[in-house]
Amino acid sequence: MSTIESPEDWKGRFVSTVDLLLFIREKVNEGVMLEMFLGSINAHAMEAFTQGSSLALYYNGHPDQEFKDFVVWLRDIKREWPGDGWVKKYLRELGGDHEAAIKKFLDFVAEFAATRKR
Repeated sequence: MSTIESPEDWKGRFVSTVDLLLFIREKVNEGVMLEMFLGSINAHAMEAFTQGSSLALYYNGHPDQEFKDFVVWLRDIKREWPGDGWVKKYLRELGGDHEAAIKKFLDFVAEFAATRKR
């Protein structure tokens, strides 16, 4: 089991995929290895993680509207989610650097969250 503890304010409240991604970004920026969350530094794993989180919330009766809104924002406002997805786009732009692609994605999550009342 990981020694990374979830935030106290998560207890007793809905935790969205965006919340999880912001937490990962915060911890990575503090020096925690990205592998602690994904097992390996792989942008495809991050994509699967986000899709799995949102789907698990949905199947547990909690539609993850904030993550859906983020995807729409990333696609329509930022123009960063082309038809082939953010992973392929960022890996292309960043010369195949999975860590840089993941960090770019997480930075967009933070930018999106900053535009919302939280």
